[in-house]
Amino acid sequence: MKKFLLCVLSAILCMTLVFSSVACSGKGKTQTEGQVTVTDQAGRTVTLEKPAQKIVSFGYNQTYAVIALGLADRLIGIEAKANQRPIYSLAAPELLNLPNVGSQKQPNIEAAIALEPDLVLMAKSLQSNVSAFEAVGIPVAICYPESQALLEEEIKMIASLCGVPGNADALIKYYDDTYKKVEKITSKFSDAEKPVVYMGAVSSYLSTSPKNMYQADLIAKAGAVNAAKDIDGDKWTDVSYEQLLAMDPDIIILPSEASYSIDDVLNDKQLASVKAVKNKAVYKMPYFEALDSPVPSGVLGTLYILAKAHGEKYSLDTFKKDLTDFYKKFYGFDADTSNIN
Repeated sequence: MKKFLLCVLSAILCMTLVFSSVACSGKGKTQTEGQVTVTDQAGRTVTLEKPAQKIVSFGYNQTYAVIALGLADRLIGIEAKANQRPIYSLAAPELLNLPNVGSQKQPNIEAAIALEPDLVLMAKSLQSNVSAFEAVGIPVAICYPESQALLEEEIKMIASLCGVPGNADALIKYYDDTYKKVEKITSKFSDAEKPVVYMGAVSSYLSTSPKNMYQADLIAKAGAVNAAKDIDGDKWTDVSYEQLLAMDPDIIILPSEASYSIDDVLNDKQLASVKAVKNKAVYKMPYFEALDSPVPSGVLGTLYILAKAHGEKYSLDTFKKDLTDFYKKFYGFDADTSNIN
């Protein structure tokens, strides 16, 4: 009998150890030690001796991703003009006091190195600066989130480099659930029922998003047609008045951070014959952050376009509720939607 009891206790102990091992390897657990290796979005192998604790970000796209992953306290340096981005004061005001490392157009590599980070996040356009960090042993991960799929890849990559791969799960699930709901709406539209949407750039409405930009992906997912679908490229592209007139969009969307107003577009006499202008279908995205950009909240950009393109199926009131829920869940603040028109 004693031998039998010992066998039973031994079996229970083994099972406990197995289940404990499974639980410890589950999602949402933090890895504090051990080497981490990923492939970044330039196809480079990035290896950290242990998960990143001190991060420098050269672009708001990456900074927003770090915040949404619950890792804002690991940032030690961020891009310039942080005080001009409302999302920081709303979600992580402590970031406003961090040193800035310049912009994506004018990066301050020396300032970033002086902060002694154990991980640098930068856009693919800055890849030529990687060697300066490698020379002093600072790992760099290149980010290129120019579609929803690539955005999700970037989010997973950052979470893995920080030893918290499970932190990406809630965001990815939100995207999956939301886009399934959107697809149920948009899949019923014929091509003729999809409005043509023109996306203006921050600096000028005579610059737009060609077919390989993230913004083009937002438009397509919203059940609309990108006015610049025939233009190659993955960077904002200048167009002439003649080109914009030929596109003749049904809707014109201005980005959250546009340096011009809706009235500037509506009052431009050279655009008077454009359908969107004639029908006053010119709208500006809400200004919490750059919702038209490849940031974690970019899904809200699609929902905003959906509300403007197919308001009879997805109302602006529903959009406001979804936006409020998203920011509460992932950024921890209550969004004021009273100014969203």
